[in-house]
Amino acid sequence: MLARVALLIGASALPASALAAPAKKAKRFLTASQLTLLGAVADTILPATDTPGALAAQVPVKLDGLLAGWASAQTRTKITGALARIDAAAMTKKNKHFAVLPAAERDAVLRPHDAAALQKVAPPPNAPKPNLFSQVNYVADPGYLRIKELVFNLYYFSEAAMTHELIYEHVPGQWQPSIKLTPQSRPYMGTGPF
Repeated sequence: MLARVALLIGASALPASALAAPAKKAKRFLTASQLTLLGAVADTILPATDTPGALAAQVPVKLDGLLAGWASAQTRTKITGALARIDAAAMTKKNKHFAVLPAAERDAVLRPHDAAALQKVAPPPNAPKPNLFSQVNYVADPGYLRIKELVFNLYYFSEAAMTHELIYEHVPGQWQPSIKLTPQSRPYMGTGPF
């Protein structure tokens, strides 16, 4: 019926896939164990407190969806390699996989890993010069940096964060030049660095 209606209103130039039924199952990239590991990492980076954490915002599943349908092969390799290095650090320090550790032990493994992975390193000789629109951070483990960036971005652009931590106004009201800050004040959701 939709195809016939579209034909009547002149949508014959549309590809057949535009009128096809949506796929029922989302594509996945990570294996079940990698997704569990990513969930443990995301929960350690942004645990649930008095506000929802990364798991409540479904960050691991969303990040897996990005890996399946958007990320380049290079990005996928960086991220899966970084996850493997986190798990290897847990095996070295605690003799257990990262995902099975209790939250306190995961934190004890991830903090030093985070510090080492985010150590600044010199840019490669052929690196582009930074400018206002392309700032590149050269760190020891760029895959871990990418995981951390995506966890934060996916969380803070989720409904859970926008409704519990941030104030989002689709159409803001009257401009108020001076607003009193209280302990209950929340930051506003922005559109990025600009």
